[in-house]
Amino acid sequence: MARNTPETEEKQSDIYGCLEYIMASKGLTAYALSKELGFDKPAKLYTILRRKTKPSYETLISIVNRFEDINGDWLLRGAGEPFKSTQLRTAGKSTESPTSQTDSSATSSELVVLRERNNMLERQLSDRDDTIQLLKQQIMILREVIHREPGNLTAL
Repeated sequence: MARNTPETEEKQSDIYGCLEYIMASKGLTAYALSKELGFDKPAKLYTILRRKTKPSYETLISIVNRFEDINGDWLLRGAGEPFKSTQLRTAGKSTESPTSQTDSSATSSELVVLRERNNMLERQLSDRDDTIQLLKQQIMILREVIHREPGNLTAL
């Protein structure tokens, strides 16, 4: 899973870095993250990522609620590991007598993370396919307009 390296620690030094790290780790664009969080328009997230405004409490809560593997303490204060499953695995290794139950819970939490990531990638792929179809439709409409009114192009 994700590890704090000097490169990622520098990027995670503030809330904006944490948001960028989450997007990179989950393979999401700002637009896809906006959709995941249920925002009507992605402009809200773009404004946050451009550091023009700080995320609201509601935004942070929606991130933690939507992505249950995100460590809320890390998101708010930068403390600990970014993902809860990393903490589970680390906790399992630090005990004197690790049990198969701890290993099993770490493995099942990793499966949950992988399934969630797979679902997000499938949704992202579907979104891109939808966008491509819309663009193809727009191209067809523009071609029809060009072929119908060739004299109007000089007026543009």
